Amino acid sequence: MSIGTGTKLGQYEVQDFIGQGAMGLVYRAYHAQLARTGAVKVMQAISPDDDSIARFRREAQAIAQMRHPNILNVFDFGEYEGTPYMIVEYVAGGSLAGRLNHAPMDVPAALEYLDGIASGLDYAHSLGIVHRDIKPANVLLEKDGTPVIADFGLAKLLQSASVKSLTGVTTGTPAYMAPEQVTGSHVGPAADRYSMASMAYEMLTGSIPFDDQGVLELLYAQVHRDPPTPSSRRPELGSAVDAVVMRGLAKDPNARWESCEAFVMALRQALAGTRAPALDRTVVMAAPLAATAPFAPTAIPAATAGAVAVAPAPIAVAIATPAPIGTVATVAPVRKRHRTRNRILAAAGVLLLLFLLYVITRPVTLSLSASSVNAGDHLVVSATHVPANQSGEIQLNSPVKVFVFKSDGSGNVSVDIVIPRDIGAGDHIVAICWNNNCHAQTTLHVNVPASFASPSPSATASSTATPTPHPTASPSSVPRSLALSSSRIKLHTGTMTVRGVHFSPGQTVTLTFIQGTATSKTVATTTAMADSTFLQSYTIPSNAELGPAYIRACDAGGCAYASITVTATG
Repeated sequence: MSIGTGTKLGQYEVQDFIGQGAMGLVYRAYHAQLARTGAVKVMQAISPDDDSIARFRREAQAIAQMRHPNILNVFDFGEYEGTPYMIVEYVAGGSLAGRLNHAPMDVPAALEYLDGIASGLDYAHSLGIVHRDIKPANVLLEKDGTPVIADFGLAKLLQSASVKSLTGVTTGTPAYMAPEQVTGSHVGPAADRYSMASMAYEMLTGSIPFDDQGVLELLYAQVHRDPPTPSSRRPELGSAVDAVVMRGLAKDPNARWESCEAFVMALRQALAGTRAPALDRTVVMAAPLAATAPFAPTAIPAATAGAVAVAPAPIAVAIATPAPIGTVATVAPVRKRHRTRNRILAAAGVLLLLFLLYVITRPVTLSLSASSVNAGDHLVVSATHVPANQSGEIQLNSPVKVFVFKSDGSGNVSVDIVIPRDIGAGDHIVAICWNNNCHAQTTLHVNVPASFASPSPSATASSTATPTPHPTASPSSVPRSLALSSSRIKLHTGTMTVRGVHFSPGQTVTLTFIQGTATSKTVATTTAMADSTFLQSYTIPSNAELGPAYIRACDAGGCAYASITVTATG
């Protein structure tokens, strides 16, 4: 769903489209009485059922109560045609992600950003609100450089079972995700502190803690491996900075800094060469896995990368209290055969975990017997890695057509469907869905019927010329055809004249604008004249998008199609 320019959402009027985020579309809007610009987030990732809408309202109300200079203000929220939206403060300075260019950031600037982020997070945590997806892209920058944290609560909404499965949507970002988020354990303020420590690591070193790894490797590393120390990437940082940052990245939430402010204060002292008293508390990190058991990279298709579910066993992290002076710690000797046995068991455990990770996270694959078909054709839809004996639906969208399936004992699906004859020409989405979620999708192109093809260049040379009548030909014996005043039309404001030939005299002709899988709107009606022609102008629908489209003209006897291109300049 898209919202047209000029649409009123409460006291805000939609002005233009900004972009698309994980939850849906984003627009710029304006409140005339307050002379205030806001950003409208249309939450298309949330299913329009009563429970999901109620959950959205509760989250929006909680977020709207926050008032802090480093947290994005929520101005309003509601539903538009059944889809929830949120109007938030518009920040025009970009995000922190744009300032990180794979190189270390200036230390004073990094500390300045971290100060603001820490202040905002500690304030939210004091109200019992956890962000769950702290990352540079969610830190917006005012024109003066003030960091503003955006998208509070949205990651929590994404965890809901009622949330639609969308490409690229995750309940956290793997590069900054705390171990307890990966394992599905309780997520509290400590998870945000871990993400903030990951951002600090990136600001100071120019690299995320676990870089050059695939998604599964990265998630596994967040739980089981320690990253290289910051000073190993940037030697001038020193061991004091290592101690502060590595405590922030402790696997055990209880071993991390007690607040974001405490972390930044200790980091500032370490960078200045002053040892923070809190560093006397020694954190023992989990031992890295042996190099003889590498984690094999696994490719994640774009359509399912956001739906990765990983549940390795939680890791215990010990807090070591230094022994009193004069106390001698003794370690019992370990026999060589015990060490060999333990190594074998550890290697077997790693192999078993890798196998379980592969089985759990195998993406669903969806394929079609043909990528381009005609209306009325048969099409075989196949899928693999579906749960065994799973019942569900194959959905052909715009309009939605449903074909039921049940997978076999190996999780394979094969369904023979017939493309509806009334389906519009263009690109359509085929998706495989079960348990209220769609798990994979692909694009199917439906061709324009040959008898409905656009007129030849000679027929379209002049949009205003009177067509040659065919007095001896009945409308049913000569294909209907269309000529357009232009092959291009401007987005939002463009108009076009359509000339039809060989339509039934005296009959009503309906003009429909068709684009992709989401836009199909009647734009005008007219009546065919005695010479079997009509001439009619129409304006492009407000929900049209840039790209190819069709105009369709139909009377009681049939239809004709003509292709156009929607452009930004007309």
